[in-house]
Amino acid sequence: MATGYRIRLTPAQRDELQRRARAREVAPRLRDRLEMVRLSDLDWSVPRIAAYLRCHEQTVRRVVKAFRAGGFAALPDRPRPGRPPTLTVAHLEAVEGLLDAAAPRGETWTAPRLAAWLAETHGVRVEAEYLAARLRARRFRWKRTKRSVQHKADPDLQAQAQAELEVLTF
Repeated sequence: MATGYRIRLTPAQRDELQRRARAREVAPRLRDRLEMVRLSDLDWSVPRIAAYLRCHEQTVRRVVKAFRAGGFAALPDRPRPGRPPTLTVAHLEAVEGLLDAAAPRGETWTAPRLAAWLAETHGVRVEAEYLAARLRARRFRWKRTKRSVQHKADPDLQAQAQAELEVLTF
């Protein structure tokens, strides 16, 4: 039974479909759409494709129509509306690099200090709490500022001071 919701791919299009479906960076929704196109090319019906992929028949019809009208370019999601995020992945990586470099030196950073550094160096103004939440979401951890300086004590200077104190006490 022939309907208007079938796709016939050329050998070049089949190769392109295989290449796109096997790419690592393919989003799951795009992979499902590519599978809909492949199954339609195998002469599966819309209800059978929908049942196999556990989606609505109207979704399959929409994808098939879009592919027939625009080819592979019609399959990816459209860009999301709205303002792009102020704090990008590059900014977060710069902050993480700063913290990684500061750790061996024993330098401590607080969220407000990190936010100020980001504003100075990258011109990005964000709240300290927001920055800390984004870093936690990336599973990046840093130590809070310690209340003592004992961890920064130099053992050689302490031994020398102890020797001087012993001389003075006798």
